[in-house]
Amino acid sequence: TNTENINAEISVNSTPLILDVEKRDVGELKDILAIKFTFKVEYKPDAGEIKLEGEVLYKTENSKDILKRWKDTKSLPSDTAVEVLNGVFRGCLIKAVSLSGDLRLPPPVRFPIVAKESKSEKE
Repeated sequence: TNTENINAEISVNSTPLILDVEKRDVGELKDILAIKFTFKVEYKPDAGEIKLEGEVLYKTENSKDILKRWKDTKSLPSDTAVEVLNGVFRGCLIKAVSLSGDLRLPPPVRFPIVAKESKSEKE
């Protein structure tokens, strides 16, 4: 086994990216926005990568305006982008934490660490 990199510093970076937006009807719901995304967790230098892809179904009264803006500028209004990206972060980070354990990579978020109290803190 190669153990020289065990103590190396690994940098972890998580990035969501919106790839596409299209209109979709879902059952009786009309004008739903299907927002395709990718979520990548990179472990550098060259330690690994977790990549998740999917789509968020987004219902709003402004779907036509949002879709037009996407087609024209490849961007979403800031309030929509914040809401969608926060949802992507929440859902994907939960999955990425599980996958990172399976792959023996550090989790993509920092967990709190419980430490034993020192004697000076007790006094």
